[in-house]
Amino acid sequence: MSVDNGVTEAVVRIRTPRMGWMPMLVSAVVMLAMPALDWVVPAGPSPGGPWIFGDIAFLVLGGVGVLESLLIRSFGVDLTPESVNVRGLRRRCVPWSQIQAVSGYRQMGVDRVALVLDSGERVVLRMPATYWGSGAATDVKYREDFHRLGQWWLAHRGPSWRPVHTEAPGAPTPE
Repeated sequence: MSVDNGVTEAVVRIRTPRMGWMPMLVSAVVMLAMPALDWVVPAGPSPGGPWIFGDIAFLVLGGVGVLESLLIRSFGVDLTPESVNVRGLRRRCVPWSQIQAVSGYRQMGVDRVALVLDSGERVVLRMPATYWGSGAATDVKYREDFHRLGQWWLAHRGPSWRPVHTEAPGAPTPE
């Protein structure tokens, strides 16, 4: 495998595509709009009294959905000449010299990427990944990002690299 020319010149950011967070944001905004619309244009007297607990539940769930979609939007990796900066629930900086392989795998219908470290630990990346029913465009973007990550690793892995044994990796470590 060879390194493409000019692939590793600047910092590259791989983030969650819009199809990964936009549907959640839209549904959360709809959940926020339902009680607001009910307060602005009341449906009239209801036999059971006001449905205030339902309105509060929609507001809470909608607010949580907005926050979660904005958090998911920031998931990904930053590729720098020194390291892979993993941006997930936990932030983690993994130097290229510790990475022994970049492997792709399929789990529950989703294509994912994991970094195999010197110790045999696997660091599962949230991005790049595909999504259920997201279509061919997301699959192409996944393949491009996976290739870009592999090219960066080949260009920066350093002299400590050695082939990974098949029995070395353990269970994936979620990031």
